[in-house]
Amino acid sequence: MSENINLVPLGTYKLNHGGWSATIIMGLENREGGKYISIFNGKFTQRVQEGTPGAIERVNKNGKVVHEKFYDSFTAKLVNIKIGDSPYGKQWTFSFRDNGEVYHLNLGYSNGFAKQFVKMLPNIDLSKEMKISPSVKEVDGQKKSSLFVNQDGIAIKHAFTKDNPNGLPTMEEITVKGNKVWDDTKQMAFLEEMVYEKILPKLPKDTSSAPQVAENLDEFAADMKGEGDEDLGF
Repeated sequence: MSENINLVPLGTYKLNHGGWSATIIMGLENREGGKYISIFNGKFTQRVQEGTPGAIERVNKNGKVVHEKFYDSFTAKLVNIKIGDSPYGKQWTFSFRDNGEVYHLNLGYSNGFAKQFVKMLPNIDLSKEMKISPSVKEVDGQKKSSLFVNQDGIAIKHAFTKDNPNGLPTMEEITVKGNKVWDDTKQMAFLEEMVYEKILPKLPKDTSSAPQVAENLDEFAADMKGEGDEDLGF
């Protein structure tokens, strides 16, 4: 069973190991972390300093050695959503608040985890905390990504499904340089408009939750390339 851990926000950790005091951040469960988070191999991940107890060392897709903590889930309240650009394409930044601290989840614009979360937003009570859990499993030799959101012990369902699209366009199969690929341009435009018109007005008018540019945002984006991107069809 997962347990809550005392965690150190990246913004107060600096480059040394003295002078900080541990706090509980963002209801993260099972491991430890920092201020900006992403998803890798079906787990929430945060970059930490080398030597942090329990951190895992790996070489990322840019060939850089990084040290990270991994989490099965987190619990917090959504306070802001931003869309920005990086050298790897557009990015969603979902900002969450817990215990007075704000933490930012960065995901690729067309990333499967991001799309699943956005499709659930109309069914989420934005005045309450939510528990979010990612998962990647292998099914018939292929990776299948899933994202689960719970509030008050109840699983949140998608507001847009294949059987009940509620206006969401389907992805279109097109040919690019002789290869057939799925294009989600119309689908993402619909979801982005829905977020701006129906979700953002319900979120707190709190400028402190506006994300700044993370120093490792581009590295997150590079690592996320292909993570959760097998979401085809609808």
